Amino acid sequence: MGHEGFASALWRSSTPVRRWGVVMLVVVAGVVSFASVMVSPLDATVAAWWPAAGLSVIALLASRGTRLAAAGGIAAITAAGNVLGGRELLVAVLFGLANATEAWIVARVLTGGSPESRLDSPRDVSRLILASLLGSLAIGLLAGATATMLRGQEFVPTFLSLVASHFSALVIVVPLGLVSRRLGRLAGAGESIAQALLLAVMIAIVFWPGNTLPIAFVPFVALLWAAFRLSTLLLSIELILMAFTVTVLTALGGGPFAVYADDGTRTTIELIQVFFIVNATAALFVSAARNEWANLVTQLEARQALLRGSIVSADTGIFIGERLDSGRIRIVGVNPVALEALGWDDLPGDWENRLLTARADQPLLGFSAIDELVRAGRSGRVELVRGSRRFDVDVATFSQAGGRPIVTIIFTDVTARDRRERMALEAADELRELNRQKDDFIASVSHELRTPVTSILGFAEQLTEADLEGDNQIAGRIIHRNARRLADVIEDVLELSRLTSSEGVARPPTEVDVRRLLVECVEDATGLVVAGRDVRVDLRMPEGPVTILGVEQDYSRVCANLLSNAIKFSPTGGTVTVTLTDDGETLELRIADEGPGIPLAEQEAVWERFYRVQSPNHRDVPGTGLGLPIVRALVRQRIGGEVELLSDGETGTIAVVRVPRHRVRVAPAESVSASDQAAGA
Repeated sequence: MGHEGFASALWRSSTPVRRWGVVMLVVVAGVVSFASVMVSPLDATVAAWWPAAGLSVIALLASRGTRLAAAGGIAAITAAGNVLGGRELLVAVLFGLANATEAWIVARVLTGGSPESRLDSPRDVSRLILASLLGSLAIGLLAGATATMLRGQEFVPTFLSLVASHFSALVIVVPLGLVSRRLGRLAGAGESIAQALLLAVMIAIVFWPGNTLPIAFVPFVALLWAAFRLSTLLLSIELILMAFTVTVLTALGGGPFAVYADDGTRTTIELIQVFFIVNATAALFVSAARNEWANLVTQLEARQALLRGSIVSADTGIFIGERLDSGRIRIVGVNPVALEALGWDDLPGDWENRLLTARADQPLLGFSAIDELVRAGRSGRVELVRGSRRFDVDVATFSQAGGRPIVTIIFTDVTARDRRERMALEAADELRELNRQKDDFIASVSHELRTPVTSILGFAEQLTEADLEGDNQIAGRIIHRNARRLADVIEDVLELSRLTSSEGVARPPTEVDVRRLLVECVEDATGLVVAGRDVRVDLRMPEGPVTILGVEQDYSRVCANLLSNAIKFSPTGGTVTVTLTDDGETLELRIADEGPGIPLAEQEAVWERFYRVQSPNHRDVPGTGLGLPIVRALVRQRIGGEVELLSDGETGTIAVVRVPRHRVRVAPAESVSASDQAAGA
């Protein structure tokens, strides 16, 4: 069961076990109700104690759903117990309904709508008392009205007697179903037996027939012992046994409350209930507070163990000390790195009990700068050199009202940190050098491939223009088409190499008419790509020239790449819309297609080199995966603008390029070699 009570364990059990358990609780409640009627002193209308109320609540707590079936069983069995005890049938039935109502109210308040209730803290005990009070008030009203109307009893005295009788029974019996047998036990078997014997002797002395001395407070001493040392379950059992024993002995004329029987049974009953309520509530509050304290201690010990483990394994030196009232410092925690920094040997096993003196005429930690900060209770940083190692030492003192000041000293090994930083810088330099070598290799290979590919492309063009027939004409077109693709790949690789290179001469900016460039790009794309696919390009631009300061080749490459992508992915018969706007502050170019769109999960990945979207609609379109990376690099590094792709992931993509008219261009990072400049002209 862990730390859950009997009611919760029964609630979580299988359906057959739970149902049989609830039935047995209801039956026992009926038997107990009959016994309570039989042992009531002097044939009283109201029983001196009604433990069946507590058993009924436990039965409802173990039930699921609305608990109405269990409540009906409680009403029936309690009524039967009253009838067997000699009460009239109608009175017994109404008393049974009142008992069921009381149990349902208490169970509802205890659970607060949740499936289970606990008794682990003073807050839980307060909820139990509130629930018991509300339930006892309910039965006081219902059963009191019944006794008044059907048996001629006075309402107020009957109401008060019922409230006291049921309230005491609830706060004593209900905890039996809420607490675990494992929770809160500190004493061993021998101590538990000794405490139980002491309580039994005290009750016998106080309530034995013939003894009328006013010493009813004596058993509370043994109950406090149980509250502090025994589990709450054992305390609940002792409270129940005490209540039953006191009720029986008082009915036999024993104890300090029996002497008031001559004044009427109500006085005796009320005194018994007050005795039960005072002892039970006080003992339960003490036990719950002890349980809560024990839980907090367990949590603190676990956190302390975790903290010490973290301190010991930390790479940074940590020293934690507690400043005592005498001015000395008790070591709370210190790890090996701190010991090395201080030059101390391993601390002895009882180091937690060792005290460091904080007197000004004696060394504290062995370093004057650190000692001065600690003695003064100030925070600060000092430098400590230990052999070939250098430490930055941060000293701080934390003080809160009502608590002892805590001194923390953090030793940061600057030597090791510098060594790690140096290794990281060297690794970064090595990676940069490898990346530069990779770029140089790619650029070199691409340059070497450009000349033969250019020759192949030239002869292939002659083949396509020659008057060939049959397979020769088809072979000529295939050679020309694939030579053009290879030339485009080489040009893309060279462009990326130029963008990542810091060598060469930057092209000077000039006035560029973006409107004219767009017209030329549309003409080129229409003549080379759209033929045979019936893709229309809708060009929307201002009437006059749209000029901006920049490098014409960069703008031309950006427009050509984006327009080529839009046309390639557009379906046959689709439309590519190219829109150029200028508001005086920003130049914006939008190229929208009606293609398959870019999946949302891949919209950032398409900017990476050689990345291709892996859907069937994209894989069938030829390409290298270099066009978009080139566009982003050109726009950000050379042009000084921003580019983004807008797509819902299903239909169409819009490429947006925004170029502010007032921007800063960084020429050295955007340079190209002289040969590349000549090639691009």
